[in-house]
Amino acid sequence: MLADVGKGDALAHPQRPTRAAALALGLAVPICALAVYVAVGNPRALLPQTAEGANAHGVSAQQFEAMVSRLAARLKENPEDAEGWMMLGRSYAVLERFGEASEAYAKAAARTPGDAQLLADYADALAMAQGRTLQGEPEKILLRALAVDPNNVKALLLAGTAAFNRNDGASAVRHWERVLGLLPAESDMVQRVQASIAQARSLGRSPGAKTQIAKPAQAPAAAG
Repeated sequence: MLADVGKGDALAHPQRPTRAAALALGLAVPICALAVYVAVGNPRALLPQTAEGANAHGVSAQQFEAMVSRLAARLKENPEDAEGWMMLGRSYAVLERFGEASEAYAKAAARTPGDAQLLADYADALAMAQGRTLQGEPEKILLRALAVDPNNVKALLLAGTAAFNRNDGASAVRHWERVLGLLPAESDMVQRVQASIAQARSLGRSPGAKTQIAKPAQAPAAAG
């Protein structure tokens, strides 16, 4: 997810983990899947894995970066491997190399344009790469994602954040209310989304007021 969009409270996100913490928790990239994929080029290795499964493999930060380098080299020889580009984008994002992540996602999206989750991840990485703003191309990519799948939670969260940041409270509310209809009632994200909706509605009651920049909540990890 987009980690540090701004200073506001809307859809507040915990402080971005350090690289070591991200690797230890298995965030965003199933490390064991990456290891198998690099070794044998098996797309089934991109199926979701648990953080515990990733930790069980005991992959160090150095080993992880070496695997990422090997995957990048593999893709030079097989540039039409859309799943490989997707995995490379996710890997670069964990390493906080967002420019390279967005380039990898762009290559994956060019080969699989109908994947809404991939487009949402692409927009997220591109926003981080261009100074942590969703305005411009990232928001256009999010609209593409929602055209493919109007119920993609990550795309809805980020599109709502983009709208909030340009003081379009009505659009932010529309996106975030749709998210509420998709979340399980017991999800700990529900209250944060509800609070953000209230904050977005306050924009209409305070004409000309300077708003704080919203942060998106943590969306479910991308499948694959």
